[in-house]
Amino acid sequence: ASAQPPQVSATSPVAPTGPLSRYNYRAPDTPGPGNRAEAQRFFDQALQAHRAHRLNDALQFYRQAVQQDPSFFEAQFYLAFAAAEAGNLPTALTGYENALAIKPNDVNARYNFALVLKQANCLSDAVNELERLLASHPNEARGHLALANIYAQQLRQPGLARQHYLKVLELDPRNPQAPTIGYWLRDHPE
Repeated sequence: ASAQPPQVSATSPVAPTGPLSRYNYRAPDTPGPGNRAEAQRFFDQALQAHRAHRLNDALQFYRQAVQQDPSFFEAQFYLAFAAAEAGNLPTALTGYENALAIKPNDVNARYNFALVLKQANCLSDAVNELERLLASHPNEARGHLALANIYAQQLRQPGLARQHYLKVLELDPRNPQAPTIGYWLRDHPE
């Protein structure tokens, strides 16, 4: 059973973890297939545990699914997602990189990878990943919002933030953040 990938929130407040860092990309090769039937069994158990908010069990089952079949995108993705939810940023970053090695153009994997990079205070890498996302999906409002937030809040580059906030309003005028974006734009004229 394939599940819809969740997304990390672009508006979650995250305190800086220290000086700006750079992520040491692993750039994994596309993994070869494994035992998908056995991996699916572990993945199904992981999803049940995850839905029941038993993160430690979910992480264990996701890891077993990935061990059985490293090419199983959903297992890699959800391992990364659960790890981020548990606050295990190194495992989350590795998991998203592995997922992107399988599906380099997956919108949710690229978006979530960027947000976890932001959480890890690897801001220039987060910006690069969001720019990469927007290069292939220019109408991805979440990507514009996340990028605008980084430019406005962490990097203090209001001109770049403004461009992306305007794009969010163009693409998603009913975005829940629209009023806040409007106030920000008013307070930061060109």
